[in-house]
Amino acid sequence: MPVKRQGVTRWVIVGAALGLSAALSAGVAFGIAPGPTSPTASQATSVAAPPSAASTSVAGFPMGSLGGTTAMMGGPAGGSSMTGGGDTISAGGLSSLVARGEQAATVDTAANTVTYAGRSVSLVALASPHGKPNMTWEIDGLVNPTVSVAPGARVTVVLVNTDWGYMHGFELTTTQPPYPEMAMAGVANNFFLMPLPPRTEKDTATANYYTRSASFTAAAGTYHYLCPVPGHAAAGMFGTLVVS
Repeated sequence: MPVKRQGVTRWVIVGAALGLSAALSAGVAFGIAPGPTSPTASQATSVAAPPSAASTSVAGFPMGSLGGTTAMMGGPAGGSSMTGGGDTISAGGLSSLVARGEQAATVDTAANTVTYAGRSVSLVALASPHGKPNMTWEIDGLVNPTVSVAPGARVTVVLVNTDWGYMHGFELTTTQPPYPEMAMAGVANNFFLMPLPPRTEKDTATANYYTRSASFTAAAGTYHYLCPVPGHAAAGMFGTLVVS
């Protein structure tokens, strides 16, 4: 039986994601008008805290969005939705975005860790990028690293779908791996960015990449970041975020 929170059932979102993921796998194209070329931080939320009256939530968890609006399907222009609504960024813009994020990070390739010491953190999460193992995250050049931030840090997650074949979203949870096929239905939801479509074309140099972002204030604890699209976290698309 689906669990209801704030009048919305989780299985509605899970079913929508599953249907869209299957459609994309079958080669169905969605007509999405590209938005502005630079991602912007928007709706503020707090990890491990309930949504405030001013925040927008689905199934009881906060959702990040662009333009201050959110929708599950077919949202208003400039807003966020399951099938699009994110901004786009060019390959050159993506390289610059990643470089800026790496400048503020201490990267330990041997330990596969990324540490941010500042109070303002830009965490650029690349979903299943070309040249990396399929169904993984790349953050500051590492695959599924353990990311560390200080308590109270303001973290802006910039999700970029660099994949060619699949939708990807971003979720933070206190639920530990391993994850089931339908991870979204069975984990605690602490922060959520709706899935984005794949890059606009196969050629990585000429493609545009869909992106959206949102911020949260980091509360002490151990979290796991994952892709909520059915099957992706189960296939290994997850890592750890430590706030200490």
